[in-house]
Amino acid sequence: MANQYSVEIHQYISDKIAAATRQQKQAEAAEDSAACQFYAGQVYELVKIREYMAENIDLKTQKYY
Repeated sequence: MANQYSVEIHQYISDKIAAATRQQKQAEAAEDSAACQFYAGQVYELVKIREYMAENIDLKTQKYY
């Protein structure tokens, strides 16, 4: 069951990364530098969370993303 939670958490984080990336591209198109920086920071933080999970929490025999 712990694996299933990891899979769901990775999927949630991946969805959030995709959404923030889309919003960042929209902000770039609108030339809104403040929003662009906000979404870039959000993507960075989510990627770091996913990296932490992969290194410290997940099983070493599986990759979820």
